[in-house]
Formats: sequence, structure tokens, C-alpha cells
Amino acid sequence: LTVTFPYGDLAATEELLARHPDEIACLILEPATHSEPPPGYLAGLRELADRHGCVLVFDEMITGFRWSEAGAQGLYGVVPDLSTFGKALGNGFAVSALAGRRALMERGGLRHSGDRVFLLSTTHGAETHALAAAMAVQRTYVEEGVTARLHALGERLAAGVRAAAASMGVADHVAVRGRPSNLVFATLDGAGRPSQEYRTLFLHRLLAGGVLAPSFVVSGALTEEDVDRTVDVVAGACAVYRKALDEADPAAWLTGRPVKPVFRPRA
Repeated sequence: LTVTFPYGDLAATEELLARHPDEIACLILEPATHSEPPPGYLAGLRELADRHGCVLVFDEMITGFRWSEAGAQGLYGVVPDLSTFGKALGNGFAVSALAGRRALMERGGLRHSGDRVFLLSTTHGAETHALAAAMAVQRTYVEEGVTARLHALGERLAAGVRAAAASMGVADHVAVRGRPSNLVFATLDGAGRPSQEYRTLFLHRLLAGGVLAPSFVVSGALTEEDVDRTVDVVAGACAVYRKALDEADPAAWLTGRPVKPVFRPRA
């Protein structure tokens, strides 16, 4: 029931819409990931959706509060027809949200005589504490500038990790990527290829230093001292990484099986 379109390629998306005239119900995507959207890309999708009569949906589960208090759509100035939010919305409370144009949201409501195109279930409808938490979270983000703090902490962490990797001679192998508020890292082997073995080595050394970091995504609860301590542990991990590269084999520093990507076709 779905077809895919490549992120950042408006021409390919337009060709897809033309190939399936009047069959595409919506374009759904994360508005941004570990790289910024190409200039004009999101606005171009908005225009394509309008021209071909389909709904534009932004998955803002991650970008919703990390890009700005108004999400990626607020930062880039492109408003979708529907948006999904979660995770940070409740700051630990179980809550998510579907938001959008009234005409679309009403299609799942009770104030019309047509078929309901989606079901709004109320299994936990009486548990309003999560909704109260979401309201408090949104207010706190605005009043305390939480997103700006996430960016500042992320910039400090990224700069520190890059400096540590460079000082240990692994700057081409331990790479920090992404928006400062949503950093990830790549672990590359001696040939510059992504390596789960080297990733496992790096994670082991971080854990040995007391740092749990499957990514470098920062939290507003962190302090600058936490970030600096993380950088110190990263430097130690990079020193071992350098030794493994010199041996052209990380096996001597591994215990157990290498980690695997979360998104993979087989267990």
C-alpha cells in the first residue's frame, strides 16, 4: 500500500506522483534527520502535495521539540497538513499527538454524517495526567528556552568529541554528525567504511568509563560538567580505537558479539 520517495529529491517525488495519478493519499516523512533539508525542499514538497491533491504529513516525533519549540515546521516555515508528536511531548509521560488542519481532523470526529476515516480510541481517555504533563512541558520549553540549551550542550559536546578524536588521530574514523540538539556518531574502519566491530569497541570503552552513549543526543538534564566528562571518556576510547586501527583488527578489544543495527531485515 506504500511506495517510497528519496528524501531531498523533488524531481523523483514529482515523477512518482505523476506515475500514480490520483492514487497517492499522502506524502509522509521526517522533515529533517541527521542532515539539514536541501534549500527549498520542504516548501517544494508542500507545493507538490497541493498540486497533486495529497496530504503532507510530517513525522515530528524527534524534531518536534529538538529543532525548535514549534518543531521543524516552525524552524523551516513549512506547515504540513498533519503532524505527529511524541517522546519529548510528555517528558517521560506516555502521550503522543496527531495535530493538523481542522478539515482533516474532523474526518475522524463525530460532527459529520460521513464515514470516520480514522478511529480515535479512548482506552486511557480518563487518564488526563499525561495531557497535563504535555501542557506543562510545552510551557517549560517556551519559558526556559530548553531547545536553545539542547543546542548549546550539543555544540559543546560535538566540539569536544571532534577535538578528542583529532588529538588521538582518529578524526577520520570517529565522526560526529547531525544537528547539535540531535547528534549521532559514525564509526569507520581503516578503509573509511562503517563498521559495527569498531562501533562495539567504541561503545565498550565508553561504558568502561561510565558513559552510556549509543548516540550523542543530549538531554536538558545534562550539565556542562557532564558533557566535559563525556569528552574525557571519549578521548580514552579514541586512544584504544587508534590502537585497533594500527592493528587493523579490533577483535582483541572486543568481548562478545559485535552490536547490530536496529533497523535490519533479519535478527
